[in-house]
Amino acid sequence: MKDKIKNILSNKTLVTFIAGALFVMLFLRQCNQISNLKQDVKFAQEDADRSLNNYKAAQDSVTVLRNENGDQLAEIRSFEFDLSKLEESQENLTKKYRKALALNKDLKQVNSLISAELEIKDSLDVTTNTAAIDSVTTKINFNSAKDFGNGNSRILSGFSTVKYDFGQFQVLNTQFELKQTLSLMAAIEEGEDGADRLKLSTSYPGLVIKDIENINLVNTRLNRQEQKKSRWLIGFGVGYGVNLNNNQVISTGPSLGVGLYWSPKFLQF
Repeated sequence: MKDKIKNILSNKTLVTFIAGALFVMLFLRQCNQISNLKQDVKFAQEDADRSLNNYKAAQDSVTVLRNENGDQLAEIRSFEFDLSKLEESQENLTKKYRKALALNKDLKQVNSLISAELEIKDSLDVTTNTAAIDSVTTKINFNSAKDFGNGNSRILSGFSTVKYDFGQFQVLNTQFELKQTLSLMAAIEEGEDGADRLKLSTSYPGLVIKDIENINLVNTRLNRQEQKKSRWLIGFGVGYGVNLNNNQVISTGPSLGVGLYWSPKFLQF
């Protein structure tokens, strides 16, 4: 055994070939470690930025402005949730969206969750007319129609039947019908600080935007490289490179082989 080792060590060509192969393998291993480290640092920074953004979003409140047309414009900072590691509070928050919108449990193919709480304060100018039903009964008709433009309108119609009996007025029945159309415009815009903000606008008079919410959804697990594993392979190889022939001579040229190979994870790309 010692003689074989001595023979190998005395063969400078073979030693040079082995040393070169080891150098290449160690170099590739180092490159792979650096690549993995860069990826870990990148995702750690993204997680930290996401946590900071969500903290600021939780502290934010709706800002109500007016656009160039004088219409109400509300905006608020957006949350960003990582679906691959939802916290308990985030899981509870997304439940209401899944239930209301009939979304799949894992929120696959869902990019954003948006909600708004609106309040309408309105006053009506109503036109009335009366129609006698008989000598003691009268029907009072109510009508109000308003077109505010840009897809916003309100139509109110109804009636009330009044009877005068034994010196007193009695309301027999009353019926109203209200029809409204509301136009809302929304966008998610990236601000100068890099954070997304939900913007919601309406020109409907009397409509108050009480609260809005936007949750952007990402899945960092899909963006991470799959963990490599060392494994044995059986394969057929064709290539061109540095070869060591039977005469212990190093040469360059094509190579052809079939065999059993071991592939360490640090040499996989």
